[in-house]
Amino acid sequence: MPQTMLVRYHRDGELRGVRPCTVVEDTPDRTVLWLAHGTPVRFPRYADGREVRDVPLEQRFREPWHTVDDHWRGTSTLILMRPDTWHSVHWFFTPDGSFRNWYVNTETPYVRWDDGDAAGFDTDDLELDVVVAPDRSWQLKDEDEAAAAYEVGQVSAAWAERARVEAQAAIEDAEAGRWPYDGTWTDFRPDPSWPVPSLPAGWDRPAALLVSGSGTMDR
Repeated sequence: MPQTMLVRYHRDGELRGVRPCTVVEDTPDRTVLWLAHGTPVRFPRYADGREVRDVPLEQRFREPWHTVDDHWRGTSTLILMRPDTWHSVHWFFTPDGSFRNWYVNTETPYVRWDDGDAAGFDTDDLELDVVVAPDRSWQLKDEDEAAAAYEVGQVSAAWAERARVEAQAAIEDAEAGRWPYDGTWTDFRPDPSWPVPSLPAGWDRPAALLVSGSGTMDR
């Protein structure tokens, strides 16, 4: 039975997303995870049930979020996470298994945890992302959200600058065709015997990291 690990997004202790993934590779240098279409997840919502992108940008980071049961839809996703790295790289695959694009998600370096019954990685999404097409053309994504989160103090000036640095470095690597944008894993296929993970007990354990608008991390 393959191992399941949770990727969880927190901000100031507030849980904002949980994704159970199948472990493909786990070494001291990197962890590779598989998030299959249809996997049960926890997605963010507001108290009145609205989805995040249904809330006007000027209000989006001023009201508390919670999470609700949902499913990962549209793509299956291979995720590369590396220790002490301020971004993860995602490979998006269409339902027929074709590689669609890379997605660079800027985020705080993950904190790894293991309760025995559940294990995973906690991080804080820094909002700014890069979408890289198969031909390695690219576009920045969610610059407006990153600016809005900074304006209300949810992302510090130091973290906002780090997100921009990470995005630029990823763009340069992609343009040059450097790993991981060199075709690695674009033909990935999951083992057909892998079950779709479920959310285990303990998915809502307290955050393994404490983050704040100060731009510091307390592990």
